[in-house]
Amino acid sequence: MPHLAATRAALLRAADLARPNPACALLVGAGSVHDLPLAQLMDRFERIVLLDIAFGVEARRMTKRWPKRLHLCRHDVTGIVDWLARHRRLPPAEMLIRPVLPLLEIKPDWVASVNCLTQLPLLPLNYLADKVSDESALETFGRTLIQGHLRWLQAWRAPICLISEVEDRHFDRHGVLADSSDYRDLLQGFTAGAACVGRWPWQIHPPGELADGRHETRIVEAWCV
Repeated sequence: MPHLAATRAALLRAADLARPNPACALLVGAGSVHDLPLAQLMDRFERIVLLDIAFGVEARRMTKRWPKRLHLCRHDVTGIVDWLARHRRLPPAEMLIRPVLPLLEIKPDWVASVNCLTQLPLLPLNYLADKVSDESALETFGRTLIQGHLRWLQAWRAPICLISEVEDRHFDRHGVLADSSDYRDLLQGFTAGAACVGRWPWQIHPPGELADGRHETRIVEAWCV
């Protein structure tokens, strides 16, 4: 898939541009590992920590293959999933602005957030949809989760690679743009002065896959911060 290949290439460009110390890399959103060039990254780093809230079979298989080089860290980067399950309402604001970092054996020298930034609010928002009637409060909550992840990344005080969709484009059956969502305003402060190391379209739903012939494309950008 072109999106996966572009993601892998951007990660390698970002690592080469940042030239971090080679002791440890932290890859966030690594549950499936399909978009990670792990073999090439192991040429650049002595230790790689894969972080996600859950891991697939391939991630577990690879860490068994390289037990001294690859390590799994199960962690909820939003810090709110367990709280939501108990309280079933919007969490207090202080929970959303305080980064909660996992305890790692070695502090990472390079941190990459891979294709997960705009996905973080989706499950919490779906869970709260029938419990919170204030749509503006839910929208603010989703934006705050995204901004909270950016602060979480900065809290490591290490070079960062951010790979994320920055725009969703929805087209009708005739290929006419029906609507779009732009997330660039949420990234302005974070990417100011940063180097863009990749930009590509990701056709997540090609023509014929959605009802009425609609299709959806996401614009993805990669940044070295």
